[in-house]
Amino acid sequence: FVLELRHKKVHISKVQFLNLISGPLHIELQTELHAPTLCWHACFGQVTDMSKPLMREICTTAVGIQNYAKNDMFFYRGQEARHVFFLTLGTLVYRFHPHGPIGREHKVRVTVESWCVEAVLWMPWSHLGEMKALCEVDVMTLSSAKFREICVGNQQVYPVVRGYALSFWQEAS
Repeated sequence: FVLELRHKKVHISKVQFLNLISGPLHIELQTELHAPTLCWHACFGQVTDMSKPLMREICTTAVGIQNYAKNDMFFYRGQEARHVFFLTLGTLVYRFHPHGPIGREHKVRVTVESWCVEAVLWMPWSHLGEMKALCEVDVMTLSSAKFREICVGNQQVYPVVRGYALSFWQEAS
């Protein structure tokens, strides 16, 4: 099934005519491709409602696509986080020890239309466990550094994003 689905998808770099479209049309295309996935998280839905130009900038400068094979590692415990992952195809497993190395290992499945490593948007973050692909996986990545850089410069959106950061901190504490 996954291989069949992969053959139906064509990577944007393989479509020669896309090199001929104008810059603004390319920006619109990137936004149409990526904004719906980002909006799985309420913060990005609100950002879109408040500032479509800002969402366009996020979609064209802070978003990437990555593909992983079965058993590929996404990250390891202690590794510095740089991206939020939005799972668009496949299943991941996150393994961690919530009570330190002495405690029992916990496993959490991450499924399509989920995101992980949100903490990196709001604070410096190192992974507390490891993430692995259980099958072929596609993820959309969001660079936390670029996201923050874009939002800090927008007086309208920054307070909203800051509010999400504060809420995250309160829930995490």
